[in-house]
Amino acid sequence: MSVTTSKRSQGPNGSAAGRRVPSWLIYLFGALGAILWGYDTGVVSGALLYIKKDFHVSPGEQGLITSSFTIGAIVGALLTALIVDRLGRKRLLFLAGIVFVIGTLLAALATGPGGVIAGRAVLGIGIGFVSVNIPIYLSEIAPARSRGRIVSLTQFMNASGILLAYVANYAFSATAAWRLMIGIAVLPAVLLMLGVLVLPDSPRWLVSRGRIAEARAGLVARGDDVDPDLTVREIQAGVAASHGAWRSLLQPWARKPLLIAVLMTVLAQFLGINAITYYAPTVLTTIGFSDSASLISTIGFGSVSVLATVWAVRFADRFRRRRILVTGAMITGTAMLITAVFTWSAGLTSAVTGIVAIVAFTAFKAGFSSTWGPVSRVVETEILPISIRGTAVSVAEMANFSAIFVVTLLFPILLQGGAGFAFVFFAAMAVVAIVIMIVVVPETRGRSLEEIEISLRAGRQRDAPASQHPTTEESHDR
Repeated sequence: MSVTTSKRSQGPNGSAAGRRVPSWLIYLFGALGAILWGYDTGVVSGALLYIKKDFHVSPGEQGLITSSFTIGAIVGALLTALIVDRLGRKRLLFLAGIVFVIGTLLAALATGPGGVIAGRAVLGIGIGFVSVNIPIYLSEIAPARSRGRIVSLTQFMNASGILLAYVANYAFSATAAWRLMIGIAVLPAVLLMLGVLVLPDSPRWLVSRGRIAEARAGLVARGDDVDPDLTVREIQAGVAASHGAWRSLLQPWARKPLLIAVLMTVLAQFLGINAITYYAPTVLTTIGFSDSASLISTIGFGSVSVLATVWAVRFADRFRRRRILVTGAMITGTAMLITAVFTWSAGLTSAVTGIVAIVAFTAFKAGFSSTWGPVSRVVETEILPISIRGTAVSVAEMANFSAIFVVTLLFPILLQGGAGFAFVFFAAMAVVAIVIMIVVVPETRGRSLEEIEISLRAGRQRDAPASQHPTTEESHDR
C-alpha cells in the first residue's frame, strides 16, 4: 500500500511531494516523535548520576531535574489544545521537532543545574506536543481495520526510545559523558522535522477546515479500498454533529467520552508504570544490587517493553480493546501485589525479595507494554468526537502528566515509609481499573471514528461487535 499527495511540498504547511510515499514510512514518521518522548523520559535516570557530581546539585535540584519535564509537558499539552485544530496535526509535528532540538541543546550545553532544568522543561513542552498530537494523527489517517496496531506504534516508539536511553546511559557511563547522553537526541529530532515533509495531512482535519477536495484526494491516494466520496460524507456528518471550543467539553455529548479519556490516562499512571521506569534502579540498589547491575537491569526491562509492544502492534486489532485492558490490569496488579507481599514478609534487603522484584518488574513491564501502554491511547483517541478531539486529548494528557508528577513525587516517600505500601496502592488501582473497564468503557474495535461518535451520542449498545456495525472502510476491507 502506498500514499501520494496532489501537491509538491513547500515545507511543513504543504502536502507531501507529488510522488508515492510508502504508507509504512508515513506511519513511521508520524510516530517518530514518540521515540524522542521515550528517550528524554529515560535518559535522565543515567545522566543524573553524573550531573549531580559535576554541578554538586542538592536533592531538591535533583528532583527538579527529574520532574521539570512533566511541568513542561503539561504546558505543552495545554498549548496543543489551543493550536492543534488551527495549526493542524502535521505542522504541529514539525514544531515539536524544533522544540526538541532547542530543549536538547539547552540541557546538553548547560553550565549549571538551572540550565539542565530549563532544557528539560523545554523538552517537556515537545513531549506535550507529541503525546497529544501523534495518537490523534495516526488514528485519523489509519483505516478502521488496522487503527489499533497503527496507533499502538506510539507506545512502540516510546518504549524503543526508553530502551535507547538506557543503552546510551550504559554506553557513556564509562566516561561519565552525560552531555552526550542527552545531546545525541538532536539526531532523531532533526529526522522528525525532515520526515514531516513527506507526511500527508489528516483527511478528518482537512474536512473540519472545509478543505474537502484535499481530503478526498488524500483518501484516494491512501491506497485503501474505500469509497472516498462516501467516507468524506461520513466525516462531514460527524463534523456537522459536533461543536468545537472549550465550552463544548462540558456539553452532555462530550462529558462521558472526555471523562473516560481522563480516567484511562490517570489510571495508566496509577498502575505504577513510571514508578518502575524511574525508580527501578533505586529499588534494586536498595535491595543490594550494584549500580552497574541496576543499569543493566533497566536495559533488560526496556527490552521486555519493546518486545511486548511489538506483540501489541501485531495483535491489537485481533482482540477486543476492553478485554486487553482488563487482562493488562490483572497482570500488573498481580505483579505489584506479589512484590508487596514479599517486601513485607522477607524484607526489602533480602535476596529473595531481589529475585521476586526482578521477576515481578519484568512481568509488570511485559503486561503493561502489551496492553495499557498502547491500547489505552487507542481507545482515548477513538472515543473523542472529531471537533473537540484535539482539545479533549490535550486535557487528558494534562491529567496524564499531572498523574506522572504525583507518582514520581510520592513514590520515594512511600518507598521510605515501607515499599509494601507503594506496591499495594498500585495493586489496588489495578482493581479499580478492571471495574471501570467493565462498567464504563465502550468497545471500539473495528468501528469507524464517526460511527463510534454517533453511537455514543445516541446511547447505543456499547458492546455491539464490529460485525454488526459495518463501516465504509470495513465493508471494503472484508
